[in-house]
Amino acid sequence: MSILNRKLLRDLLAARGLLIAIISIMMLGSALLIGMQSTFYNMRAAKDRYYRQCKMADFWIDLKKAPLAELEVLNSIDGIRNWQPRIQFPVTVDLEDRVRPLNGTVISMPNQRRAVTNDIVLVRGDYFTDKGEPEVIVNDKFAEANRLHPGQKLHLLLNNRREQFLIVGTAISAEFTYLIGPGSLTPDPENFGVFYLPQKQMEELFDFEGAANQVVGHFTPQIGRQADEAMELAKRRLESSGFMSSTLLKDFTSNYFVSNEINQLSSMSAFMPTMFLIVAALILNVLMTRLAKQQRTTVGTLKALGYSDATIFLHFLQFGAAVGLIAGLLASLLGTLVTMGMLAQYQNFFQFPDLRNDFYPQTHLIGWSVSVICAMLGSVHGARQMLLLRPSEAMRPEPPAKGGRILLERFTLFWNHLSPGWRVTLRSMVRHRTRSAIALFAGTVGAGILVSGLMMMEATEYFIRDEFERRNRSDIDLTFKDALDRQAWYDLSHLHGVDRAEPLFNVACDFVHGPYQRQGAIQGILRDAQLTVPTDQNDRRILIPSVGLVMERRLAEHLHLKVGDLVEVNPKAGRRDPLSIPLTAVSDSQFGLNVYADLEYLCRLRGESFAMSGAQLKINPAESVQHELYRSLKQMPAMEAINSRLELIKNMRETIVQNQNVAISMIVLFAGTIFFGNVLNASLVNLSERQREVATMGAMGYTRWEIGLLFLRESLVLNLIGALFGLPLGYVLIGLMTQMIDQDLVRFPIVMAHWIWISALITALAFTLLAHGVVQWRIQGMNWLESLKVRE
Repeated sequence: MSILNRKLLRDLLAARGLLIAIISIMMLGSALLIGMQSTFYNMRAAKDRYYRQCKMADFWIDLKKAPLAELEVLNSIDGIRNWQPRIQFPVTVDLEDRVRPLNGTVISMPNQRRAVTNDIVLVRGDYFTDKGEPEVIVNDKFAEANRLHPGQKLHLLLNNRREQFLIVGTAISAEFTYLIGPGSLTPDPENFGVFYLPQKQMEELFDFEGAANQVVGHFTPQIGRQADEAMELAKRRLESSGFMSSTLLKDFTSNYFVSNEINQLSSMSAFMPTMFLIVAALILNVLMTRLAKQQRTTVGTLKALGYSDATIFLHFLQFGAAVGLIAGLLASLLGTLVTMGMLAQYQNFFQFPDLRNDFYPQTHLIGWSVSVICAMLGSVHGARQMLLLRPSEAMRPEPPAKGGRILLERFTLFWNHLSPGWRVTLRSMVRHRTRSAIALFAGTVGAGILVSGLMMMEATEYFIRDEFERRNRSDIDLTFKDALDRQAWYDLSHLHGVDRAEPLFNVACDFVHGPYQRQGAIQGILRDAQLTVPTDQNDRRILIPSVGLVMERRLAEHLHLKVGDLVEVNPKAGRRDPLSIPLTAVSDSQFGLNVYADLEYLCRLRGESFAMSGAQLKINPAESVQHELYRSLKQMPAMEAINSRLELIKNMRETIVQNQNVAISMIVLFAGTIFFGNVLNASLVNLSERQREVATMGAMGYTRWEIGLLFLRESLVLNLIGALFGLPLGYVLIGLMTQMIDQDLVRFPIVMAHWIWISALITALAFTLLAHGVVQWRIQGMNWLESLKVRE
């Protein structure tokens, strides 16, 4: 081993106390990079494997009821291959131990097991048999949540009948990787499931012999950007067969959530680690500059002995590289744990058959490389300082730093009221501007990370309150198989337990304005509706106009519409004559792209005197009354789906709270590591530079606690000021984070609460005191006599 390498090892061992903080911050940054990148690759690979295994469709075409012979026209469309007709309907589940009816979707599968588009993966039990008894395969998550097993009986309410089925197996499918019910954002397997029936049973139950109401299929590999054209041609060819809508894979609900989450992982894996690595590099710069000054005479001696500037420069860079390599190796271990934790969390949301933690060497190599490069960059300034000195000059001790009054001393009224301890603290901060600025920056970043995380929590809770409790105030949402008349509205209003019932009339359609087009729906509500309350950008209620549409602002922007413009509406069912309707008002919300119209006005446009496709109920909160109401609703043959918004909100809150508890712990850990490492490094470097001064104060009679208080004051001032600067930084970060979320689905508001500011300051204070405890411990163990011999 060469002389310089032995010196490098001695330097690393001598500085191990200071390096722990730097390595911790750098390790966290690299671990986040490795962990999030590995999670990204594992999620993407699991999705691709799952889609291939189930032959995931490229498109879905929904129909009213089309004879199979009429679907043959799809064979003549270029780009479409391997299409498959099937039957799919909403279904209500009636479990004996559940008072409230549950919702689901029933889908036809081949009578005999064979590979099909959107295939299933059996988890428990077997496929259908030929025993003659009605059989069903249940979504595995739903079965698990409701303690259902193969061999048990299950009742489904479908096509106005209550049918009993034997559960022969449980399964999952790539089509429902992210299983959510209507109007929800989070999976709710306890209240929503998917059920697979043999093709023959489905045809008999729904009177669909030789017919289908959905087509799933694949495009040819060469389809490229012509997929939309193929779907438009399919629409025209199937117009007479009851074409209702078409959905591409990129817009399909489950795939949308899965792909969006994977894409966000990719973005966040570069954004978050960068902040940690920058802080670590800057703190390492402080240490390396101090180390270079301490070894001034050693460097001068090495130059006098003939070592070149390049050799000495490389020696100091090797110090930084060693620090980066140690941090990188530790980050590999921590990153693997981060990946395992994130994948376990994702498995609770997404139904993958094999979401495994594969090892990706490139992510670890990138993590090591980034760690080493950042550490070396942090070492460049300190190494360069020694190259500027001639050997004869470097072999002499560094001259004392220039003294003099600082700017604050000119404000005599302020300065004269300060105690000697505060004067020493302020002089030290100002005279070591670079070190103070880096400490300030680190404190700012730590507080920014903490504030942004806490603001996201507050934004999520505000989103639920504002969107699901203030704008939508119903307790139960009903969907009917067919449009009903006023008598049905009257009957609902007079059900025992119903305090208020409001009709809904939904019209699925395409909105067209010049060259711009978007799919959507118009929701007809009462002009004086109390259970659906659209608002403007100032949160003022919008009264539904007697003529025209109230459109969500983002959709209006997509279509380049402004109030007063006419928009073409092309209905997807019933009478399909294009309608030209004025935009009367623009609403603002945080969820979806809603369009509202007066219910009676919308009915007139559709040629109906009155029609309602659904209803919203406000109900009596008494449990016994609710049970009676649910029993009544179960017996109504017109019912297609019964959604409890109370359960939906409860499930969202429980899911979010569960995730937020983990998120809070991680955020506090990350921010605390920066606060702790920043204070520890700055204070120990400061203590190292002022050993003789500290020993002199001790010899003069200052107690060790009084000396420690000098360092504590400086740490508190810098970290708390940094925390204050971090408050607006957190606001900026949360703005960037919300922009990464698809704004068409969810638009999280940026909201602030006093508890967030207080939490950030308390966290900064707590970790500052914790780090100072280490510094005070070092002061308690100092030998005054030995320290007085130190040549500074």
